[in-house]
Amino acid sequence: MGKFTLFQYNNKDTEMTAQAAAGTQSRTDTRMHFLFLFFVLTCALLCSCSTIKGTARYISDSTDEFVNTRGGRADYDFGQGMRMYKEAGIYTGEIVTRVHPTANLEGKPTALFVPLGLVQNSRDHQAVSLGVSRLVYESFLAEQTFAALEYYDYIVPYRAEDMLPVAREKGADYLIGGVINQYFDGGAAGDSRFAMQLYVYQVESGDLMWSLHHSGVLPYKPDADYSFFKVKNRMPVNPMSTLIAAVSGELAELIHYWTDYKTMEERERKEYEKSFSGYMDPDAF
Repeated sequence: MGKFTLFQYNNKDTEMTAQAAAGTQSRTDTRMHFLFLFFVLTCALLCSCSTIKGTARYISDSTDEFVNTRGGRADYDFGQGMRMYKEAGIYTGEIVTRVHPTANLEGKPTALFVPLGLVQNSRDHQAVSLGVSRLVYESFLAEQTFAALEYYDYIVPYRAEDMLPVAREKGADYLIGGVINQYFDGGAAGDSRFAMQLYVYQVESGDLMWSLHHSGVLPYKPDADYSFFKVKNRMPVNPMSTLIAAVSGELAELIHYWTDYKTMEERERKEYEKSFSGYMDPDAF
């Protein structure tokens, strides 16, 4: 058995002390990691109280369109633990403009809206066409794009050459029609997809003034279960109707700039001032 010199003994003692210090440091790092994780979860909980706004591709649904009432963004249950809620988001693509006028109108015109045709094969072809058309028509009414907008109900497939004489008889300035390119209702447990083509004709001349294509998707996201909390995703009561209203609403807003640019410019100015009202308020500081 070998003998230890004083130098070897001191090195051994130093190594043991270093190992003890390393164990203490390891326990300290574990505590720091736990505190950091707790801080991150707290920040995530606080950030969940905000919504995504101001983006062109995301549209937040209103409160009354959800199955579960919004009693807050998070709650706690002794059986399920911490639960955070997230509303389903509607994502719309860029509006594809194939034909557009070169100048804005001086005043709001009148228009006749005719039901949209359905391109894809479907057993409920007529029901889908009339149901979607009503939702698109209501979006234009809500936006107040035209001075007067009449809905002409008919069951034959959409044809501009057949509808222009009807619009002239009714004294409308423009004719609004189009086709439904994609209609997929995923319900509350699947992805919903919608795409449409919108046409606006000048009744007197029969010229095509607008040709617009727009689409959107409302994806379904299952609930996520994490170690310390759960994220539950809320779907609208009627996902497909909500998606159609969002897509057609953006089309109605675009055409509104053409029919009444001054009103839309004033709306933009008010929204801009409202977004900075908190900074301009002296009592906010």
